[in-house]
Amino acid sequence: MKIQDVLVPIDFSINSMRAVEFAVALVGETGEVCLLHVIDAEFVTRLAEEGFSDPEAALARLRDKAEAKMAEAVAALPEPRPQMESMIVVGKPFTEILRVAADLDFPMIVLGMQGRRLGDIEDLLFGSTAEKVLRAARIPVVCVPPRWAPPAD
Repeated sequence: MKIQDVLVPIDFSINSMRAVEFAVALVGETGEVCLLHVIDAEFVTRLAEEGFSDPEAALARLRDKAEAKMAEAVAALPEPRPQMESMIVVGKPFTEILRVAADLDFPMIVLGMQGRRLGDIEDLLFGSTAEKVLRAARIPVVCVPPRWAPPAD
């Protein structure tokens, strides 16, 4: 089975960028990788409730920052690379990842795991976006571990 089209949710952390590298290696030059960044709607609401910013201004700043980081992430990938698409949505991260994957009929999701906890896999994933996506996805989900490195040429 050759995977040609992969959804990669990213939060711009090192681990999510490893997932991008993994997806690029997985699909090769002829595939397509779609990067998805979800602006957490609850975070925007909390900013407004705490008086830091009105929701529209906060959302605009977060979107602008995400667009700039997305462009940097794509530009940092070596050529030749697969076709790269990107999108930014607002909502609950795991819900939006699953919605986009289903709506756009992706055959696979590749995402980075956070390496904050030490212990077994449940400790590593429990309560995380990755864990929620793994439990609810109806397509294969590849979780790229924090220590994964792209193959040497």
